[in-house]
Amino acid sequence: MSDATTVITGIVHAHFSTYQRESDVSKRAANHASPLSPSSLRAAAALRDEISQFALSNLTSSLEGMSLTTDGEAVTDATHVTSKAILGCIDCAMSSLANNPKDCWESAHSTLELAVAVACSDKQTGLAVVNRVIDYVSVPKDAVRIESCNMLGWFVGQFVEGGKAAASNLKKGGKKKSAKPENVDDWKMECVLGAGRALLFRLTDKIAKVRSAAIAAASFFFVKSAKLLHASGDFGEITAELEVTLLWLASNDSSAANRALAVHCIPASEKNIQSIVVRVKDVDAKVREAALESLREKVCLSDLSEDQMVEILRTGLTKRCSSTHSKTVELLICNWMKQLKYDPIALLDILNPVLNESDCEKAVKVIINVASAIDCETSGDKSIELVRKHFGGPELRSFQQIVMKKLSIVQDHDGELTPSMVFFLRMKCSLTAESEMPSSSKADIISDIITDIPTLCKILNAHLDKLIEFNKRDDDELDMDEDEAAAFEDGQNFICLQLIHIAKGAELQEEGSRRHFISIMRSMLSRLETPDDLVDACVKAMASAHDTEAQFVQTISEVLVDVEDDDSYSSPRNKDKKAIAIVRQMRVIAILSVVLEHISSHMVGHPILDGFFEHLSPAITSKNAVVREHGVICLSKFCLLSEHEKVLDQFRPLLMTIAGSADERVEVRAHAAMALCDLALIHDKMLHPSGAENEGGRSPASFKDLLLEMLGHSKPGIVVIAAEITAKLLLAGRFDDPVLVAWLVAIFFDSNLIESQNFQDNEEADEIGSPVRLQQLLSIFFPTYSMSSLDANDSIMASIGPLLTIVDHKMEGLKQTKALSQWPISKMIEYICYTVDIADKNKKSERTTELHKCENDLIDPTEPTPLGDIEVVEDSDLNIIEASSTLLASIDIAEYLAESSSYIPTFYTRALAKILGSACIDIGAEDKTLLSRLKSHVSEAEYSIDDGPSLTAIRKLSKVLAAVDDESSEEEEADVDDEISLNEGEIVEALEKVTLGDLEKENPRLSSGTFGSASSKGRHRDSSSRVSLGSIN
Repeated sequence: MSDATTVITGIVHAHFSTYQRESDVSKRAANHASPLSPSSLRAAAALRDEISQFALSNLTSSLEGMSLTTDGEAVTDATHVTSKAILGCIDCAMSSLANNPKDCWESAHSTLELAVAVACSDKQTGLAVVNRVIDYVSVPKDAVRIESCNMLGWFVGQFVEGGKAAASNLKKGGKKKSAKPENVDDWKMECVLGAGRALLFRLTDKIAKVRSAAIAAASFFFVKSAKLLHASGDFGEITAELEVTLLWLASNDSSAANRALAVHCIPASEKNIQSIVVRVKDVDAKVREAALESLREKVCLSDLSEDQMVEILRTGLTKRCSSTHSKTVELLICNWMKQLKYDPIALLDILNPVLNESDCEKAVKVIINVASAIDCETSGDKSIELVRKHFGGPELRSFQQIVMKKLSIVQDHDGELTPSMVFFLRMKCSLTAESEMPSSSKADIISDIITDIPTLCKILNAHLDKLIEFNKRDDDELDMDEDEAAAFEDGQNFICLQLIHIAKGAELQEEGSRRHFISIMRSMLSRLETPDDLVDACVKAMASAHDTEAQFVQTISEVLVDVEDDDSYSSPRNKDKKAIAIVRQMRVIAILSVVLEHISSHMVGHPILDGFFEHLSPAITSKNAVVREHGVICLSKFCLLSEHEKVLDQFRPLLMTIAGSADERVEVRAHAAMALCDLALIHDKMLHPSGAENEGGRSPASFKDLLLEMLGHSKPGIVVIAAEITAKLLLAGRFDDPVLVAWLVAIFFDSNLIESQNFQDNEEADEIGSPVRLQQLLSIFFPTYSMSSLDANDSIMASIGPLLTIVDHKMEGLKQTKALSQWPISKMIEYICYTVDIADKNKKSERTTELHKCENDLIDPTEPTPLGDIEVVEDSDLNIIEASSTLLASIDIAEYLAESSSYIPTFYTRALAKILGSACIDIGAEDKTLLSRLKSHVSEAEYSIDDGPSLTAIRKLSKVLAAVDDESSEEEEADVDDEISLNEGEIVEALEKVTLGDLEKENPRLSSGTFGSASSKGRHRDSSSRVSLGSIN
């Protein structure tokens, strides 16, 4: 090595050592996306200057071939030596990272940063360093790959920033002139393309930190100055691939920090905005905040659609996460409102409050609250503090003045009350009424908005008349298309509703204003021409204007009389008298439905309330199915406010007749059944026979008989409604019938039930009567019901017998493959046993906990116990034997096969026999009498079955039961009964001692030959030693 080479290498090493000692990278360690630091650029310039000076002062040295160019660049051989020395520094730094990344990271990071800063200004060095870094990107060590990605990002950032247009200091006409963009050198483009290809592979690295470094490095491809490089087709291809990968990472990366970084790096183009908006709903708060920050910094209001803005507000303005809420407020005020010059009504025009009322309420509430508290020194609200950081003093005052300026519903001659304006005034009025300001200040603000009640009612009548006149026109008379007509009608409806809400929010304490407002509401309800959309608001507003419920009900009764006497209704669409009669009945039902929902139970038995049935009965008996359906719905509400005797004597037979009518529509029958269910939860005697003969003159029918008929109906809609009602009544303890439980199990496993329904959206799937909703409810019902009580758990276990019969009837006419696929009997029985075992295990743990608690109480003599003298007796002393769910299920299956195998399908017999053959029963731990009963049923089934595969499966169980004794003779059983009767006093004494557990009823399914079978409710063994049917295929 020559002396000059040694000197240049020493200069490089000296500068790198100095920069390692003086640089501070701890502050920049968390942000990999930062460009080269100014200190590294200064150090690189100093290194290049010293090498150039050395080359100029040693032209006659031993470096052969050394020559200078006219512009003062370093000589060729000096550049080669410098490049080689820098590569050596890079290799040394990477080796340190690979061996000891924790201790050597800072020094290695400084070395690599300076190496990039030096290499970016020279072709030979730059190409050599980039190629070396690309080699390091694929090494096994994570720390090396991370720093390699950082270096590639620095290269791209420096080359992109170096090619952007610079602003000229020369002024012409008071404006700065921009210089022409500089062309990027070919070698720089080669480096950028190589870095892009290398980063593309690291974006899918298995290590999250490596992906994070690659994402940050790739962000330099999407800065504004990078547009100058798009002239190269290769650069555009690399950028497109990087963009697609970043979009995928923003949604699917397992690391929330990486998703947040990817969202921040994604270019905010038109096609990517929706992807950023979707990230506002991310499960991690950091990602949501990054998405909102990206929308605020990169996206203009004009680039967002109405749906996207509403989605952002709906997701961001939530109370569940305060940081997300604050970032959304920052976006709303500092971006959207600022672009609209702080005009809230202009923002509402874009958000369309007619269709997005609830989301617009959130936005307006935020805007008004921020404007009210923005000038407070200590607000304590993080969102307000974020807004203050972006606004100066004049901007804050302008925002506050425009939002809080006085507005009124009374417009000038040229002005018109728009939906956005009236909505903003309604929100301002309601927020003022809810505020803590003095009453006088509230009254002044509200009076500025509405002037007075007569003025508001006048404006309301004007818009209502305009809406009615519009609805009276024929389609041929309209000078607008269908969408415009619908928008106009919805807008006028919305204005009327908002005016009613404003009047309702105003304090109607003045008697004259209150009477005037009630008269206007009564007039609107009495007119059949008033749109149905306004009925609910009118009734609620009228209720708030009355002092007592009795006065309100009296006014409603007068309104109903006015509705039935109104002959002024005329419409080109409803000229028929029958159609007008239907409109009148629907108006009566609409008014009564709202009234019955909002009056209290104190009105039960009121004479005026009882008189409402006279207005309701014509709708229940109407020939129009829609009127009948809404009439039954209203009747169900009316029954809840009626006296007990009247419900049982008058309304129960009526609802039972409607629900049980085979000629009635499914919707009407369903609503009648749901009404009976609601009444059954309130009145105990609703489930008793009604005393009236059902169809065909048969014996009196009960609600249970009606449910059983509906559960087996051919129409899925009736089945789903009946199943939901049954589950509700079973869980409430109104029913305790294994047959009903068996029907629910069969419906739960019916695969065709969901396939028979097609849903357009998720809202339909959540409605009552939806098979999807029923599946969700039943999946929670069975475990909840089994753990609710021991009786409920017994009912589930006892449902296997009825279930076998139900499935047999359902399989009639079906082929083997379809029948077993639609009705998987083995899975049904396995699910029942599993549910019972889980409930037993839960009950066992509760009893153990209670036992330990009572034992601790007995040990402590200082605390008195209400139980007196207690002697703790172990369960083993009582000799209680609990039968397993597998044994009980096997008894039911064997008994069913013994009785029904002669007429059930062969494939059904084989399926049940396979269950018996796969059952694992512990002979030594089970009750001997129950085992004898099972052996007897298995023998009878084996005798009655002539199918070979079925016999083979049953004989497996017969071999297991071979050692079980046959059932005792009648004489032996009599002796046992005598013995039990003689020892009855001893048994009672023993039971009195066991005060720590539940006093359980006798279980009829257990044998009377043992103490446990005669006296214990629990028929199941400890679930820890129980073998279920889980092995059945």
